[in-house]
Amino acid sequence: MRNRREALKVIGGLVLSAKALAQMGHGEQGMASPTGPVPPKPIPWETGACAFCGMPIKTPEGAWRGRTFPKGFFEQTYAQIAFAAPRPAPHDPKETVEALHFESIACMVNYAWVHGLRDGEGATFYVTDRGGYDPARPQETVRLVPARSATYYWGEKMMVVMNAKLLAFASAKAAQEFAEKNKANHGRQRFYSFQTLWDLAPLPEMNLVALLARHAGLLGMDHSH
Repeated sequence: MRNRREALKVIGGLVLSAKALAQMGHGEQGMASPTGPVPPKPIPWETGACAFCGMPIKTPEGAWRGRTFPKGFFEQTYAQIAFAAPRPAPHDPKETVEALHFESIACMVNYAWVHGLRDGEGATFYVTDRGGYDPARPQETVRLVPARSATYYWGEKMMVVMNAKLLAFASAKAAQEFAEKNKANHGRQRFYSFQTLWDLAPLPEMNLVALLARHAGLLGMDHSH
């Protein structure tokens, strides 16, 4: 645990330095807020990959990297950052994107943290409402809600993509009902606001140190992950 904390401290310092240099170089660029929320963009289920970890946003059919996942396992934690104006693509700065797609809530928060993106500053963050989600009809029942208004549920033993242990709900009541239903299986349980998640960033998940280092420019980007 000590090594992980030391690595995060070093990466955090490098990220903050990079953000300061970017602000000096770009002046006020990117600081203008839109007049209202940016509408969510279409979700590329068939071709989309997570902008932070590179995993598919759609649950793979059959075995994937030696594992088979239940239907709808990936889609339930889908998240999106929608931009007011196109931005350079993370995989190729010569291309532009209108939105970034993530297969984990933690992936979205960690990507935004390391790249200095903020909800309401030229972008709107969205998460999937797990309360209205049906794993039997995954893509059809993904309903995006603003990340800032959602209630987040953390279950110690809950299995979701990237082992992030987080789900989002459109209402606190729905999150509490889900927690009550699963308290025997999930161990310790917590509820968070989006502001709390942001304050806790970077959020724990699989390969966190390596992913943060890669996005901070300390390691080469490997999009085969």
